[in-house]
Amino acid sequence: MTIKKYVPAALAALVALGANTSLAGQYVVTTRVAQDDAGERFQKWFPEMAVKRRMADRRRWVINLPDHNTRLIEALKRYNLIEAVEPDIHVTASLVPSDPYFSQQWGLFSAAAGINAQDAWDITQGAGAVIAVADTGYVPHPDLNNNLLPGYDMISSSSSARDGDGRDGNAIDEGDYTTFWTCGYSSNSSWHGSHVAGIANATADDGIGITGVAPQAKHVPVRVLGTCGGSLSDIADGVLWSAGLPVAGLPTNNNPADVINMSLGGAGSCPGFMQDAINAATEAGSVVVVAAGNENTNASGSVPANCNNVITVASVGVDGSRASYSNYGSVVDIAAPGGGNGDGILSTIDSGSQGRAGAAYAKYQGTSMAAPQIAGVVALMRSANAALSPQDIETVLKNTARPFVGNCDGCGTGLVDAHAALLAVTGGEPTDPTDPTDPTDPEPVIETITYGGSTNITLNDASRYWWFFTREGVSRVSLNVDNNGDNGQANVVINHNNHNELSVTLTAPDGSQTAMSRTGVSGTAGQYAATTGGISGTYTLTIVDRSPGNRGSLNYFAVTQDEEQ
Repeated sequence: MTIKKYVPAALAALVALGANTSLAGQYVVTTRVAQDDAGERFQKWFPEMAVKRRMADRRRWVINLPDHNTRLIEALKRYNLIEAVEPDIHVTASLVPSDPYFSQQWGLFSAAAGINAQDAWDITQGAGAVIAVADTGYVPHPDLNNNLLPGYDMISSSSSARDGDGRDGNAIDEGDYTTFWTCGYSSNSSWHGSHVAGIANATADDGIGITGVAPQAKHVPVRVLGTCGGSLSDIADGVLWSAGLPVAGLPTNNNPADVINMSLGGAGSCPGFMQDAINAATEAGSVVVVAAGNENTNASGSVPANCNNVITVASVGVDGSRASYSNYGSVVDIAAPGGGNGDGILSTIDSGSQGRAGAAYAKYQGTSMAAPQIAGVVALMRSANAALSPQDIETVLKNTARPFVGNCDGCGTGLVDAHAALLAVTGGEPTDPTDPTDPTDPEPVIETITYGGSTNITLNDASRYWWFFTREGVSRVSLNVDNNGDNGQANVVINHNNHNELSVTLTAPDGSQTAMSRTGVSGTAGQYAATTGGISGTYTLTIVDRSPGNRGSLNYFAVTQDEEQ
């Protein structure tokens, strides 16, 4: 079987994006005496509050309150146990890397499709973790060199390896360019392995290029793909070697991988020898992360995405919806930003079209780009808690993933959230509290409630009758809001090729109508918003398409408001 890397579907121009981070208020609570169950008491009194950790001074606890809720703070101060509630000056992520292209790395921070990396970096940046990238090898690059560990060239075919021999200790990428006569198609060198490695752990805050998901983790390049791709037998050996396990005739890898990334695949079922290699690596402690594939089909037909004991990753585009190319299905575990629907993922490559010519950067898109986002998060988790098993890590990733903003059917449990995953493995998420002994009558707490969310509704297109008459396409969708509230807001995402053809109206339960304003368009996804009166009852969204020929879909419809709990 020949395996090909998931080659990026397209390159895009470099466009700067601004970070949009919104965090709950963080405070330090000082108790009059040190009590081991104080954190559990706080959580019991105020379920909306998150107890993050206990400080070195055991009378002090770090907590998060929703939206700097001053009423809740005053309620806390009334308890005899509590001496003071003070704002923590490190409320938001302290690390904003100085790397000049960071603002273009939307996959790290965007509200729609980012992995929440900046908050995660306040906990760890991956020091001590090792990421093995089974791919085309590495190229010398200022954003990769400091994190590089010795790798291995596992390609047994000298012609495919393009280095004049078979397997050897030099994992440098010799270029995977092809010609029609060698592979049946022509392409320039992709420098795919280096692009993948840069996403996972390019160095940070050095004034150079980009920032990786785990910028202090180390990188072991394992070259398994060359001209025309690679063989699954070489890849299986590469997985074993990456995990520090013995491979006949090869020296042992002295830097066993915490996580092995495979942004590659081919058609077929998972053979026994490949499954055995993955099982052995997992038993040795390595987490195996695999791209779902780029054929816009069920990933059950792609190997190694369909193997057991792997984390199979689908791709979302910049709008938070499943990227048009991404594979999907029941074998997919989770999704991550991989580019598409308007923008790509920026990372490290070489500038040469065939052989190496010097360091460069480019935007690619593909599940190849999504998988190393997960691998980087796994490295952060292992850095924070080295005792985690591969099964623990997969469970936490799935359970802490956040809901999709757009439509991503068959993309697993959600979009990876690096910060939530780290909180879960470092004790930042509070456990079930015991019954409090202090008074339990705090002032009411206000919480932001969301009704509705992601949808997948095809809209009615306009239609033409004879040559002189066009009938508008009218679509109506209802949403029930259970309670009254304040600061009501309706948000809608519509996928359509021409938003100028549309009018979008929100009808409140009292019959009042509001024309929703289009607040932005990313690719074909348009965002619409309108304020509401916070009235309970049924809201009706009416979408009118005035011109035939473009059929759209409603991807998101929600009403949020502040309600007293």
